[in-house]
Amino acid sequence: MEKNSDGGGGVNDVELLCKILQEGHKFFYFDLKENPRRRYLKISEKTSTTRYTIIIPFNGISWFPDLFNYYVNSDDQNLFSKKLQHDIKVFRRERFHKVSEASISRTR
Repeated sequence: MEKNSDGGGGVNDVELLCKILQEGHKFFYFDLKENPRRRYLKISEKTSTTRYTIIIPFNGISWFPDLFNYYVNSDDQNLFSKKLQHDIKVFRRERFHKVSEASISRTR
């Protein structure tokens, strides 16, 4: 285990597990981390010019594979025509990006 002090986490964050997936020119980093407040999964997509990161609380990790499988295996014709609402909130040192479905139908 190694302490992490990069921009993505605090000085007290401990890296428990790290996996890297390469798809074309993109790299995806899956880092399971822990700090005194919580354990979480940090997923980052990195290209030569950009880096995007999402943080998933530990208790939300279990439903993530189901969500991915839904999109991969779905034959829903409206799947790719959904409108999304975006809401960005900034707190002290963290920024949260909430994405929610704006369509009327919520059958899942």
